Amino acid sequence: MVLESRETLTIKDMTLAEYTVYKKIFIDDEKGKELANLSLSTNDYIDLKSVKATIYDEKGKREGRYKKKHFNAKKSSIYGIIGHDNFAYQLNLANVTRLPFTLEIEYTKIIKSLMYWPDWSPQEDIPVLLSSYTLTVPPGYGFSSFSPSEISHETPSENAHIWRQFAIPAWPDEIAVPSEVYDRYRVFFAADTFKIDQYAGGISTWQSIAGFYEGLARTQYDLSPEMVSDLSLETATSKHDSIALIYNYVQNSTRYVGMELGVHGWKPHSGKWVCENKYGDCKDLATFFISLLRMHHIEAYPVLILTRGKGVTYPEFPNNRFNHAIACVPLEHDTLWVDCTDDDGRIDIVSEWNQGCYVLVVGGEGPVLTQTPIQDPESNFWGFEGELELSATGSARIQGHLKYGGNASKYMRSQFQNLLPREQRKTILSLFGETAPGMTLDTFSVENLDDKYAPLLIHLEGNIPHFATQTGHRFFVYPALPGKAGWYGEHPSRRTEPFFAGIPSLSSSEIDIQIPDNWELESIPPDVAIKNAFGEIHQHITVQGKHIHYSWQRTKMQVVIKIEDYEDYYDFRLKAKQAQASPVVFRQL
Repeated sequence: MVLESRETLTIKDMTLAEYTVYKKIFIDDEKGKELANLSLSTNDYIDLKSVKATIYDEKGKREGRYKKKHFNAKKSSIYGIIGHDNFAYQLNLANVTRLPFTLEIEYTKIIKSLMYWPDWSPQEDIPVLLSSYTLTVPPGYGFSSFSPSEISHETPSENAHIWRQFAIPAWPDEIAVPSEVYDRYRVFFAADTFKIDQYAGGISTWQSIAGFYEGLARTQYDLSPEMVSDLSLETATSKHDSIALIYNYVQNSTRYVGMELGVHGWKPHSGKWVCENKYGDCKDLATFFISLLRMHHIEAYPVLILTRGKGVTYPEFPNNRFNHAIACVPLEHDTLWVDCTDDDGRIDIVSEWNQGCYVLVVGGEGPVLTQTPIQDPESNFWGFEGELELSATGSARIQGHLKYGGNASKYMRSQFQNLLPREQRKTILSLFGETAPGMTLDTFSVENLDDKYAPLLIHLEGNIPHFATQTGHRFFVYPALPGKAGWYGEHPSRRTEPFFAGIPSLSSSEIDIQIPDNWELESIPPDVAIKNAFGEIHQHITVQGKHIHYSWQRTKMQVVIKIEDYEDYYDFRLKAKQAQASPVVFRQL
């Protein structure tokens, strides 16, 4: 556990602050040793001034003392970013002494831009007994703070502020916890004014944040038609078509690579720069896309967003916690939210982690803080339509097709584009592994693999040697293909946090089954028809002579399930699982 944690931020002026962290951690098992593998991050605007780490054995005897010179400084590895100024000072003290032991670490960083004001986040992977954050500011210095849980603080003097928390539990050990849960013990800070390189700005209002970004990007939309002479909109019959063609051009002519050196962590490279270099990070590609749209007299604006998996933007607290940039294209009857880093994206489908987020639209009639839409389930669907011919021994001949659309198709499309045919075959069989053991494929084909605006279709034909389970003279058939409606969430008695259910989705199966002549139907599962705030579940089986039609559909609606609703949601998901677990029973004549 963390016995004590103290953080102190002393602000000298808008370009200089000193940030000191002290931690005392007791470690008594092998897993806890990971906490002694130290890594301290820096960049062009945050320097490591000093560090001191000390290890004490079980009896409190000092086993080792380490300073900055003992740490190894190396370039940090950031996915997709090849040009950045992030360094990490690393030192592994896990094996300095035997368990149990105590680690004390104290380090001081020099912050050269208050744009990088660190949050206070005292909750950790292990319990924390005591944590405090002390802030000292110059007279008259303007800043704001925000605690989603309304953590109060003391003000012992005009320029000093102290936050304290006791007995903080470890991060929740539950699946699918929404991002906002991790803000429960957190306090955010924002400087009224800051400076980064020669650029000054402020974070007192959403308008000031948007104005700062707009000032950085204003001159970056330069692009001449001669530079993109290979872009043709001749086939476009509408503004929507033109936007799609321009988006496809960006996708096909560039790739995502980050070059975030210095102020370019915020300032986008110009459209001309991206056109010449054929790559860029999220804000670079968005700038290039907007440049092309404006060249063709289509209104578009940059959008700053904190993606759903990385946190939550609170409308009541203006801040610069954005980690991504996309583009907004307002149309007469719609607004397009376009992510140029999404390799298999479409202009009319909002990426999964961009849905339902508060975003800052920069430009136009003024900066707007708004929320991206949560799209209908039909924008994220998959289904199976097929025919099964059962044999007298319980094997089955199968033919049909899988269909994926919207966000569901993006994942499958990206998977299949990078696979050899034998790997594609293996992937298809894995989809049926739970419900069709031993299945083999005679033939398969993938349709619309390169057309992201059409549903991805996987046609297949094969055999399932043990589709029906035999007990005596009875055969049990579970028609839910390709897979059952899984549900592995915690029982309500063990759940303490809200549940992140993901974006709305639609799944379905429509299967015709041919029954052998020497089988007779004994029983079928009862119909299921459930509709509530969480979604819908429908299961229906129709019998006509030696033919059975199995129909299944599940619609998921809510993204975040409140803890007070979790028991009902658990029941909803469990009923879906149970419905598909009921067999059709036949008797052999």
